[in-house]
Amino acid sequence: MYLAKQYMLYDLAIYLLKQEQYKLFHFDYDKNEIWVAKSTWRQTNIIRLIHKDFDWKNHLKQDIAYLFQRVRNLRRHFRSKHIQVFNVYISELEPVDDWEKLKTPMLLDERNPVKMKVFYLSQENWQREQRRLCEAIGTTNDYTFALPSIDEQERTVNYYKYEIQQYIYEKNKRVRDVFSFGKPQITYFLLYVNIIMFFILEFNGGSTDIETLLDYGAKYNPAIIMGEWWRIITSMFLHIGFLHLLMNMIALYYLGTAVERIYGSKRFIFIYFLAGIFGGITSFAFNFQIAAGASGALFGLFGALLFFGTVYKDLFKQTMGKNLIFILLINIVFGFMVPQIDMGAHLGGLIGGFIASAIVYLPKRKQRCVQFSALASYLIIISLLTFYGYAVNVDYLEQLLQ
Repeated sequence: MYLAKQYMLYDLAIYLLKQEQYKLFHFDYDKNEIWVAKSTWRQTNIIRLIHKDFDWKNHLKQDIAYLFQRVRNLRRHFRSKHIQVFNVYISELEPVDDWEKLKTPMLLDERNPVKMKVFYLSQENWQREQRRLCEAIGTTNDYTFALPSIDEQERTVNYYKYEIQQYIYEKNKRVRDVFSFGKPQITYFLLYVNIIMFFILEFNGGSTDIETLLDYGAKYNPAIIMGEWWRIITSMFLHIGFLHLLMNMIALYYLGTAVERIYGSKRFIFIYFLAGIFGGITSFAFNFQIAAGASGALFGLFGALLFFGTVYKDLFKQTMGKNLIFILLINIVFGFMVPQIDMGAHLGGLIGGFIASAIVYLPKRKQRCVQFSALASYLIIISLLTFYGYAVNVDYLEQLLQ
């Protein structure tokens, strides 16, 4: 009967994966335990299938309590607030004492409660519990079960195990491919260029000297009005003081390597410069002070990772999501608290990086409508910022001269 129960377990799992479009979430080969899940924006259904025997009701209750705790710890993997767990036991015999009350729907009492229903598929009640499970999860396809010969059971179980392992391999491969599409060559090159430019400034008057910064291309609005638009780009490679350089290069190393691995070098350099230009023009429009630094482009890399999160929602949430948003919020709050920080460049770079990422999109994926709309949006916003910046800067200079 052990082989028959294994066959029931894997046959039901394969049905859920192939016919009901559930995704494999967890597989324990030794314990014969399989978790599958299906999510919408409102609710996630988790079905846990396990081949396990329980002699007593208390042993079953302990396992249910343990499962509640596991689901609570795994909440961050699901974007839905409401979680419904279908806990399915496949066993030889039912517990000897009165356990039927455990079939009553259970609720883990917390802010966003986890609901659980228990199903116990034994030799005596397999058909009845199977129907109850299908009704509870709302299957869209009929599930019919028939137990084949012992030889066929063994062959099929081995094939199902292989199929699930292959599914896991392909899933892991897709994740690896997403995070290793490119190599961070441009990131390292940009690090070298910024560091070299810092030492050139230091050896030619100092990186905090205003005249030196202006000579080497810092953002200076009166000069930009006179036609020196190239300062929008050159200012991206200049840093005012060692601490400024150090903080930005640390950010470039971590953000740059992540973005370049995901997007590839060509897309990365496109995002980096379009974000830097967007941030520079935003700074020109809203900040009249001399400015320099790679911060606009670096915030653009934040924008690129946020755009990645809109395409790979589950993967983003399971990996970098919360940490990235937390770090970004800290930087934004800190920027508003410190007057010397050019928040126009930061926020402009963030928006510009997000839009630039939508223009190039992600490797092996295309959305022509989204890409064209993003390109049009970038050009329109850049034009408006340029005209606005020119107008307010001319008025500002006229007021100073009066």
